[in-house]
Amino acid sequence: MALVAIVFAAVLVRTAWLSDDAAITLRTVLNVTHGYGLTFNIAERVQSYTHPLWMLLLTAVYLLVRNVFYATFLLSGVVSVVAFWLLVTRARTTAQAWLGVAVLLFSRAFVDYSTSGLENPLSNLLIVAWVGLFLRDGGDRGRWLTSLWTLTSLLYLTRPDNVLLVLPLLGVACVSAGRAGIVLRSAAIGLLPAVAWTAFSLIYYGFPFPNTAYAKLATGIPTGERWTQGVLYLFDSVDRDPVTLVVAALAVVAGLAERSTAGRAMAAGVLLSLGYVVSVGGDFMAGRFVVGAFVLGVLLLTQIARAPSPAWVTLTLVLTALGATASQVPLLSDSRFDDKGVKPNGVVDERAMYFATRSLLRATRLTFEEPDWPRNRGPWPARFNVLDTCGLLGDGGLGWGPYTHMLDTCGLADPLIARLPAVFNPNWRVGHYRRMIPAGYAESLAGSDNRLADPLLREYYEHLRVITRSAPLLTRTRIRAIFRMNAGAYERLIDRRFYRHHGAVATLAELAGVRDDGAPRDGAGVHDLSALPLAVACESRPGRRAFDVSLDSDDRYIFTFLRDGARMGTLELGPVPEYRRQPGLYSYTVDVPPRARERGFDTLVVTGVRGDGKYALGHLLLDGTPATDPELHRRLARRDGLAR
Repeated sequence: MALVAIVFAAVLVRTAWLSDDAAITLRTVLNVTHGYGLTFNIAERVQSYTHPLWMLLLTAVYLLVRNVFYATFLLSGVVSVVAFWLLVTRARTTAQAWLGVAVLLFSRAFVDYSTSGLENPLSNLLIVAWVGLFLRDGGDRGRWLTSLWTLTSLLYLTRPDNVLLVLPLLGVACVSAGRAGIVLRSAAIGLLPAVAWTAFSLIYYGFPFPNTAYAKLATGIPTGERWTQGVLYLFDSVDRDPVTLVVAALAVVAGLAERSTAGRAMAAGVLLSLGYVVSVGGDFMAGRFVVGAFVLGVLLLTQIARAPSPAWVTLTLVLTALGATASQVPLLSDSRFDDKGVKPNGVVDERAMYFATRSLLRATRLTFEEPDWPRNRGPWPARFNVLDTCGLLGDGGLGWGPYTHMLDTCGLADPLIARLPAVFNPNWRVGHYRRMIPAGYAESLAGSDNRLADPLLREYYEHLRVITRSAPLLTRTRIRAIFRMNAGAYERLIDRRFYRHHGAVATLAELAGVRDDGAPRDGAGVHDLSALPLAVACESRPGRRAFDVSLDSDDRYIFTFLRDGARMGTLELGPVPEYRRQPGLYSYTVDVPPRARERGFDTLVVTGVRGDGKYALGHLLLDGTPATDPELHRRLARRDGLAR
């Protein structure tokens, strides 16, 4: 097993890389060690990382190594090797140990994210430690349960959703403790690390949770779409890396088949974790979010499940053969690795994306040179250079230095943008929820003041500035703003429909002026849709039967019917067949899709999708609007042959 651990270390060297998301955390590490505080942009306090414990460990190792990149590789490698060692040496039998070796070496997700700079190595180690402690129950029950609660706290601080993996086991442990007093006392002591950090976060940042959580909760994307994307994420994992999810699924079957409570609780933990992954839409990084379920599955198969040795040998051979069918086998990966693997589902092979520029095997002497980060000796520049980006936020943040304010259009590192809804996009990509940048916001960031044009949003941002920018942390004004902001008292100040549709919102009254067929598409009152779709606001009323709309005759358009952000139906119109097409606008009289008619809709989004790129909308007459109903009914009668 020592030889196998050395082999695993060699595999890590051959696959070691750094992701852009890891660089987001490294910017915070550089800021805090150079006197700017736990910040991403030095002018405001925002928790742009999801893993405070991992960030603190990175900071500690960096202070010893003095190179932020080498510190990340060193910490990731050491923690991953220790986790691997514990996984394969604590197996019940030799045959099960070799099963663990095989699946760990052939799992792309496990190997890829054993480096990358993300928190996966620490999550893996803590999961192994948690299960190991649980299975070695003995001695003082109170001390044992307190240790489990403490490890749960550390898992939460490494990544909050890690807790789902051990939650069923924790429930079993609490029940086995026997007395409520022991459980309460153990929880009170064990949760101290999580409570202490949450209190610090609330005081320092003004919010109990990472800014990334708010950025991914306020998207406005319907639940059904997220679940569909989450299922596609699992399919992607089976395609690129079949061993990982097959092991997780096999562990669930084995755990449910076991008569032990521990086995069934671990199976439930795997299902809870994967269910959560599906519910949030997965991730854009292939395999990243299934590593925890995989590790728990390996623990179940090697330490809980029971079967004769020949069965384990057969299973090892089958899983090894399955692992060899992956698009990139970790054992065979070297400096030639270059499969970007971009798919229409938005999931990418993240290691392939950065391997050419951020890997050990392709590094030059300058690749991982320590960033030139000035110490905070003041004063800061009177104005900041503002650079807006969503992708490459981490790499850009390290390259431009602390005096460039990175305006994150996806909201991960920006407190205001995170609280705006994502711009409506039927083809949204998971993890990249772009927002509209409010008028005057970039100028506000450059001058560290408030120049927002939207008066209500300007008031909202003023409260947010008190929380994230005021120097004294414990003033009465700031504490009041923190309480009211977290209680949702200022939500009324955000026009969510306006920002969800990038400001391109019209009313039915504005579109009531009928345009004759052949009217020029650039005429007065015609709405240009070339740059942005148009959202038409209306009263949500079931029973609307039809509408009449005039569109540029040579283009195709998609109509999306929304109610409270959820899609009620879609339909496509245009173009007019070329043999009878005339230049200019053309009117269509069409029925509302059945579900939208039955349930109602409050927004109708018109998007130009194919044609000459010069999309235009003249009028829109919607059933149930008294001012335009006579004209609409006349056009319906003409369409249905009831009138001339």
